Amino acid sequence: MTHLDSQAETENLLLSNARLELENSDYRNVITNLASDISSLDAAIQGLSFRARNTELSDSRGEATPRVLKISSTSVQDIGTVVPSQSLDVLGNLLRILGQRLEFVRHGVARREAFIDATPSSWPAEGWLSAAYGYRLDPFTGEREFHPAIDISTQDGQVIFATARGHVSSASRSGNYGNLIELDHGFGVTTRYGHLSRFAVAPGDTVERGDLIGYAGSTGRATGSHLHYEVWSSGQTINPLRLLPNSQSIAAN
Repeated sequence: MTHLDSQAETENLLLSNARLELENSDYRNVITNLASDISSLDAAIQGLSFRARNTELSDSRGEATPRVLKISSTSVQDIGTVVPSQSLDVLGNLLRILGQRLEFVRHGVARREAFIDATPSSWPAEGWLSAAYGYRLDPFTGEREFHPAIDISTQDGQVIFATARGHVSSASRSGNYGNLIELDHGFGVTTRYGHLSRFAVAPGDTVERGDLIGYAGSTGRATGSHLHYEVWSSGQTINPLRLLPNSQSIAAN
């Protein structure tokens, strides 16, 4: 072998080594980026799971918080050192699985939080409880009847608040209810506010818990100024006091 041939072979070896070094560098960068992505997804899942646990007690459906997969970036990088020919596929699959789990957990948390926002859990007005939910003697006829609401006696013109997030499905005159507002909160939950003197919202409006929606009055079949407040769930009335805090007294909004 001549000196020139030996020099050419050496240069080819150096070139091959340089190419391999570049490929290895690219490979390590891919591993590092995938590890970082998986670590970020894992952190996001852990954060969402923490939020889910915090809201779980407020969810009357009692759904369990999904289990999550914990993978450290160190263990992910170790995969590449053990089986280089397969590690990219393994990491890619882990990333895809974690991404799917993240969407699953995110959807569950968002739904749970939306359900809490849609639960009528605040007092609609200041005043005093003058009639409870259940059977009572009708104030006009004296006969026993079922009262599907609570009545909150208050001054004429007292402000009335939405008790949960929702949209106004109706705001109009409605027989014995007088001026009536009905809010649709989603999840099969609606609330009704009767005997109002006037409205502060219109059909189609979106409201948040605590928003002003109207003013108390004595329109319709009423013996005096008060709010007739109903809660409906899946087509049936329920006792509003089951959802309200401090049910022995009415707190100011």
